[in-house]
Amino acid sequence: MPYCSAADVRLLSGITSDVISDIDLEGFIEFSDQQINDDLGSFSAPFPTRIKDLSALLTAIRLFNRPDLRFRVSQTGLTEQDIEKALERWRREVDRIYAYYGKVVSEAPDSLKMV
Repeated sequence: MPYCSAADVRLLSGITSDVISDIDLEGFIEFSDQQINDDLGSFSAPFPTRIKDLSALLTAIRLFNRPDLRFRVSQTGLTEQDIEKALERWRREVDRIYAYYGKVVSEAPDSLKMV
């Protein structure tokens, strides 16, 4: 069971189904959840809110860093500056959540740029 839903990611990021389908979005969520499991261990339902948020944040970061999706997102009216501000804010939140669980994620935000 995924830690977050496509609707959670859409609410956070503002990405509509015109940009990416729910099925494709769920694939990105799987990658994010696997990263959480690798970094922090797995969680049982009901999932902590922080983990649900972390899954949505990691997924949104992945989406906004993909050149093809970033282009589509920019066509919805978001400027490059808006996208960069969102990414910066989301990375800080990811760091905060990892710190809560006692992990330092010095590489995760940068490594997500490669996804």
